[in-house]
Amino acid sequence: MAYWEVFCEALIDSTKALPILLAVYFLIEFIEYKWANKLQNNHLLRGKASPVLGALVGSVPQCGFSVVATDLFAHGMIPVGALLSIFVATNDEALPLLLTHPENWLSIVVLIVAKIVIAILVGYLANLTYRLMFRRSAVMPVDTEKAVVENHDLHDGCCHHSVDSKHFNWKHPLLHSLKIWAFIFVVSFLFGCIADVWIGHERMMDFLGGSLWLQPVLAIMIGLFPNCAASVVLTEFYLMGGLRFGALLAGLCVNAGLGIIFLLRQKQMWREKIFVIVWLIAVSLLVGYGFLWLTF
Repeated sequence: MAYWEVFCEALIDSTKALPILLAVYFLIEFIEYKWANKLQNNHLLRGKASPVLGALVGSVPQCGFSVVATDLFAHGMIPVGALLSIFVATNDEALPLLLTHPENWLSIVVLIVAKIVIAILVGYLANLTYRLMFRRSAVMPVDTEKAVVENHDLHDGCCHHSVDSKHFNWKHPLLHSLKIWAFIFVVSFLFGCIADVWIGHERMMDFLGGSLWLQPVLAIMIGLFPNCAASVVLTEFYLMGGLRFGALLAGLCVNAGLGIIFLLRQKQMWREKIFVIVWLIAVSLLVGYGFLWLTF
């Protein structure tokens, strides 16, 4: 197959996804515009139900909540379990991309339900483990009164952009959709070149199939890249038949979007940083190999 044919196929496939991306990200922007500020300042996020709330909030397919959650954790407003539940539940760009392939409805449903359940369990276990290991509360000891945002009309949204609760920002979902469309196009074009021009589709699938037991590890290595492109790469591999569902799930559990970068940028907190990253990798490995037998 020639490069021009691969280019045209990638352009057509990515363009088919654009209407769904626009619908999803305009809906997310509306949710942030209406309710994200209330969630950000909700005292329930510090309570016993915080891992459940974190998992539900994190399951919204965008990268903003992981950044907001890291900021709230650094200011002592949510426990480490809530942070981990949001990180694990985050689907980033995988869900919108999977929704462009409705024939995979079963994997979409299982992915959403599995990540929410896993995130809740991880949240409670992480809180318990943190208290047992360090003999202290799972919430950072920070004065929460100083941590509350003074201007309640402004808060951080997807991609850490500023959201004004009085004015709907139509530019951000449009630009974000175009950015993800560009990611999908570039990844599709590169994969098309690899599969159809450079290596060959059959040879590549044989390699991935022969590396079945390494797939979760490879997926986790990709998922650790703190960028929207990581979830796009993992999902494209899965849709091409190169990754098992378990490997996809492992890569998406460890992929917390921009939240990891924001966590690493925090001053001090090295014990908490190591704790969160080790938990993410360990849980993702366990989940990846536990679900590797699923073939849909």
